[in-house]
Amino acid sequence: MQMVVPPDLEMFLCGYLRAVLGTNIEVDNREPSDFDGGTPYCVVRDDGGQKTGLTTFDRSVGISIYAGNRQSTLKAGELARRAFAALTSPTIAHEKGSPIAAVIDDGCNGPYRVTDQHDSSKCYMTVEYSVVGAIED
Repeated sequence: MQMVVPPDLEMFLCGYLRAVLGTNIEVDNREPSDFDGGTPYCVVRDDGGQKTGLTTFDRSVGISIYAGNRQSTLKAGELARRAFAALTSPTIAHEKGSPIAAVIDDGCNGPYRVTDQHDSSKCYMTVEYSVVGAIED
């Protein structure tokens, strides 16, 4: 039986953001259990979405950027703006291995500052994509 499986968008976006943001920030799909806020960190989370066609899906993705401390917001803001620009660029669909067919602009929000339990400056954003799944047997 053939079926269409949604892509692993977190894996693609983590690799893409590592290339875009450089080596001075860790990028993963979850926050490490020993995270202390000392190293800039980016967390990519696929929040799912709906199936929109035979092989297409809408996907909403949440991105958190941690850098600096609560009193020093410059680095987190700078990294978040760069990430948002890269994630919402139409050219992301043309990157090697990209499952993205289109950026859905109405679903892209942020980045904006949020607080959490760490003594780290945090910015959050959401991006939305139309993605293409893979046909599997």
